[in-house]
Amino acid sequence: MHNEHDMPALAPQDAAADTDCRGCGICCRKGGPALHAEDLALFRAGHLAPEHCLTLRAGELARDLDGQLRPLERELVKLRPRQILRQSARGGDWTCLFLNQADNRCSVYAHRPAECRALLCRDTRAITALHGVGRVSRLDVLAAWAEGAAERASAAVGHSDSADPADSANQAALAGCANPGVPWADILAAHEERCGYAVLAPVGAALQRAAEDLRARNPGAVHPVPLPGLPDVPDAPDAPDAAEVAEVAEVAEAVATFLDAVRFDFAFRSLVRERAGAAMEELDFLLGRTLAATAVMYGVAVRMTADGPELVLPPGSVS
Repeated sequence: MHNEHDMPALAPQDAAADTDCRGCGICCRKGGPALHAEDLALFRAGHLAPEHCLTLRAGELARDLDGQLRPLERELVKLRPRQILRQSARGGDWTCLFLNQADNRCSVYAHRPAECRALLCRDTRAITALHGVGRVSRLDVLAAWAEGAAERASAAVGHSDSADPADSANQAALAGCANPGVPWADILAAHEERCGYAVLAPVGAALQRAAEDLRARNPGAVHPVPLPGLPDVPDAPDAPDAAEVAEVAEVAEAVATFLDAVRFDFAFRSLVRERAGAAMEELDFLLGRTLAATAVMYGVAVRMTADGPELVLPPGSVS
């Protein structure tokens, strides 16, 4: 069994620096920490679980140490915010789920991740040195979680009146993300093939251009402005020229392609719950945030209608 004492210590700081936290909670309200290799022991011990995590996938926007939003070169697993379903690529409440906002205390302080132990607002050298070093992937976390779950299930059977390793308690412990029989690597790869940001990059670029054009043509709009589909081309003499037709067609194709990916993303999540036994709370770790949530990266938003999703320019982005 692993616990926090198995993890290698960070570079030592003096006692005053290690304990002199102002207790303001500002750092925790800016978002949970990214996770590193030494944090895997917390999953093996059961102090952290996949449902506590959020994955920002490669290509998704994330804030760097300087506070600027940049596309991630590789996926980043971090502790999730409280209101995960309400998050967008910009803005929103990113307060770490383990912060007790009544007294600004951490509910897992004794088993907090490495970045939390390294961070001191008045001396950021330790957290800066740790940044980007040994960050974990989803498969790393899944392996550690399954290993720990198997150990805990085995220990539970050993202390139970029933010696049957297939009893209901043991099966429950090895369900979802802890199920060793689920081909998680194949599942994550299949999702990336259709919903990866690298795959969607050309589509995203076309959507950004369309959003900028709509913003320029709809100054002061107070309601969402739908992105155009492919219109009927009128007969001469009012027919647009070939360049305009091609531009509109490119936007319409980008809208259709992105909405297909959004629908696939939603359906794939349902399938992972049904076939792999994943809990709803584990999906944002397993598959990252929905494309509907991150569409704002491209200056657009997904609006659900009776006919399904549509893309709009959100009113807050219209100048």
